[in-house]
Amino acid sequence: MPYLIIEHLEEISEWVLLEYSHAAEWWGDRLIFTNVREEERERLAKLGSVLTESVTRFPFDRSKLIILDPFAEEELKPEEVGEDSIIVVGGILGDFEFTGKTKKFITERIEGAKARHIGSVQFSIDGSAIVAKLIAEGKKLEEIEYELNPTIKLDEFSEITLHYAVPKLNGKLLLTPGLVELQRRELGYTEGEEISDEELIEFFEGKRELG
Repeated sequence: MPYLIIEHLEEISEWVLLEYSHAAEWWGDRLIFTNVREEERERLAKLGSVLTESVTRFPFDRSKLIILDPFAEEELKPEEVGEDSIIVVGGILGDFEFTGKTKKFITERIEGAKARHIGSVQFSIDGSAIVAKLIAEGKKLEEIEYELNPTIKLDEFSEITLHYAVPKLNGKLLLTPGLVELQRRELGYTEGEEISDEELIEFFEGKRELG
């Protein structure tokens, strides 16, 4: 199995940690964080290997690097990913549209690496990590399901729309664990109104209402 590098480009927030933790669940000891400040090392070391140096400056074999860049011309294919490949994901929280940060901060600074996209939709950090893992395991990009801009109804009056795509596996949405609970807390919901992951999956399968 190849390695996955997350080039850390955000301040550590609860949201970022949730996405990083989910990526770690999928990649295990093959996950490496780069561009990590010393004061952040201890927190991220619980999830994967940590390097303070940026991937753009670390002496990796550039021919082994595959950068996931939405502006790349070619899509990532399973046959391109070898046992010694190193897939690079930008640790960047998404916006309503592609911002070009991966190209600016990573791709344009690494000569000799491959740049590949994983479709025309925007995934979260952990979503990109999951799609990369599925492709590394042999799935073609067109075979990977996803839900675009899923909306989560919290009660009669409140809902959350995630403005990115969330991958699915065997029809089940692979949402970041803990994300709904985080959003509910930020909206002022009480602890007794928490939504479990099982309830959330059933909601997206049309089997129940939330709230």
